[in-house]
Amino acid sequence: MLTELFKTEERARVLRHVMFRSAFSVAEVSRATGITKGLVSRYLRRLVECGLLQKDGRRYSPRDGAHSRAIRLLLNLERIDPSALSQGSAKGLGLYGSWARGTNHQDSDLDVWIRADSLPPESELARLQRDLSLQAGVEVNLLVLTPEKLERLKREDPPFYNSLVTNSVTLKGESIEDYT
Repeated sequence: MLTELFKTEERARVLRHVMFRSAFSVAEVSRATGITKGLVSRYLRRLVECGLLQKDGRRYSPRDGAHSRAIRLLLNLERIDPSALSQGSAKGLGLYGSWARGTNHQDSDLDVWIRADSLPPESELARLQRDLSLQAGVEVNLLVLTPEKLERLKREDPPFYNSLVTNSVTLKGESIEDYT
């Protein structure tokens, strides 16, 4: 299925466009991507056959499911270049929330955790936030995780802590699990 989905740059461009929108038509996708209506129409039909999209009249929308979430996660990771990010004093960087689960939509913000021994300087955090926002094209929320913060979350907010540990994706450096 992956080979079929990402076979050409045009298909990848359509996939990047449609997987994060709630509903769209062939004409809208064609205009937004610069790809002919015929090619868009054939590819959207293929995505319906694969179970990634559903069709209602002339409108298409992404289906929720394991494959759709996995494709969104791949597309999310493609938008972020960890090697271009300054890690500074951080021990590790990762995603959590909807971007890590592949459930994000076009206007979802990006939640990023930063693993550090102590609170990094404000200028370092601002630079990282700006760089991530430019790469991803969305608002970025940073969560600094010091050993003390992790212990406090574990004790005071176990549901969030467990979700953070089990549903995050490490982008660079050490993972959260290394400190739990």
